Amino acid sequence: MTARSLGEVENAAFDQVIVETKRGTRGRYWTYIRTGLIVVSDDALTGDHPRAVIVPLTPDWSIRIATAQRLRRVWRGQSPRALFTLQRRKRIGHALRTDDARQSGARLRDIAVAYFGARRVAAEPWKTSALKAQVARLAAYGRTLVNDGYRQLLRGKSASRSRRE
Repeated sequence: MTARSLGEVENAAFDQVIVETKRGTRGRYWTYIRTGLIVVSDDALTGDHPRAVIVPLTPDWSIRIATAQRLRRVWRGQSPRALFTLQRRKRIGHALRTDDARQSGARLRDIAVAYFGARRVAAEPWKTSALKAQVARLAAYGRTLVNDGYRQLLRGKSASRSRRE
């Protein structure tokens, strides 16, 4: 990828997260980002040297700090660090797909067949199956994530712990 096309990709990515950009009285640009951050710079947001990032002191400020750190890495030409391990990302994906299937009316057994195959599901009694328990946990975790648990994940807490707090 050339530097020019990389810049185009970055601009396209910023277009998806920018809510509004205003020019201040002293010539500085104030860019409001969808996450709640405010970036102050001498030129447009995609400029090389932003002056500051303003983080509102709300209950979600830790999420915004992490976003600012990721944004800083991008501005320095580094790739941002993954928020979660590969294993955790896969589990979150399975949980959300499981919740989606449950909301569409799928039974736990149908979901288990989709994940593990019909032969493996049929190999043990369904009523006491470990696969049934695993799919049920995924469904509960997915429901928790959909019901505001995703914010707990971004705050660095486990979504399953947040239900008990």
